[in-house]
Amino acid sequence: MIRHRLSLEEFQALLEKAPEGLRLELLEGEVYEMAPIGSEHASLVTYLAKQLERLYGDRALVYVQNPLRLSPHSLPQPDLALLKPREDFYRVKLPEPEDALLVVEVSFSTQEVDLKKLALYAQSGILEVWLVEEGGNLEAYREPRGSHYRHRLLLEPGEEIAPLLLSHPPLLWNPPRGTPPA
Repeated sequence: MIRHRLSLEEFQALLEKAPEGLRLELLEGEVYEMAPIGSEHASLVTYLAKQLERLYGDRALVYVQNPLRLSPHSLPQPDLALLKPREDFYRVKLPEPEDALLVVEVSFSTQEVDLKKLALYAQSGILEVWLVEEGGNLEAYREPRGSHYRHRLLLEPGEEIAPLLLSHPPLLWNPPRGTPPA
């Protein structure tokens, strides 16, 4: 069986015909349907977006659940990215790996796909990726080599981390927890 890898142009044409609200991403020419966003996932993305904006918003653009062009066959939509600032806010051209200061994926029900994306981020030269795991731990991957990262840091709630390219001030990793109000 011969498989056809979609190009970005073919994928864009597919998106134009897709039902409203269907979330898709292109990874190495293959189309993946993205999982629905649950309340815990949304809460963590919102928490991180607020913290990253507060700490680094004067030096980076906080980019939430938008496409990042990795190659002619890969257009993932990371949960968050910190991008180099640009006057047009990437209106003219989607951000590419050299624009990304940090990529963040909240990895609950999507761990298998997120690990595939992690390899693609490394191959693309993205210097740092954070994976947020169910349970509140954060894995930071740094210094890409081929399809892997040389360093992996595991943070538990209460520990500090700062993106390599925006080293100060550090983020206190303290994700939202608890039971919702009755």
